[in-house]
Amino acid sequence: MAPSTPLARLARRLRQHQSFLLFCLRFCLYSVLAFAVLFALQDQVVEPFTRGIAWVTYKLMRAVGTPVWLDGVTVGVPNFSVMIRNNCNAAYEMGLLTAATLAYPAPGSRRATGILFAFLVLYVVNLIRVLSLLYLGYLLPGFFEAAHVYVWQVLFLVVLAGLWLSWVGRVRPVA
Repeated sequence: MAPSTPLARLARRLRQHQSFLLFCLRFCLYSVLAFAVLFALQDQVVEPFTRGIAWVTYKLMRAVGTPVWLDGVTVGVPNFSVMIRNNCNAAYEMGLLTAATLAYPAPGSRRATGILFAFLVLYVVNLIRVLSLLYLGYLLPGFFEAAHVYVWQVLFLVVLAGLWLSWVGRVRPVA
């Protein structure tokens, strides 16, 4: 038996992990595409979506009797306000989850269902994030920055990963 060259060993190892490597390649391509689409549709889709989050936040806070005001994507209470921007609207997280779901070898109907369900969950969790941060800034302003930058960033990524991993655990991959 002839000794294998480093190139032959590498090719053999790559073939062993072909499906994982294809997933990674598709995920990278879909991620770039998702972010390009979101960037291209910033004014037509992302901004109205963000204004919608601000409006729902405003309505929910008014419904429970909180003195609140709304100006575009800025929601405020006495002595505190937040401006909901791209990193606070969950749009890019939704794009990332869509890329991962589309890259996974699953039936199209299961992908669509998974994406729609995840969008709903991410929207609700993001709404809870915005509401909690607004109330935190209103009631305990000294804790706002830490909760915004550290706590909610991590929690949101955990929710995102948990959603995708639970979906993958329920879906049978197709060859």
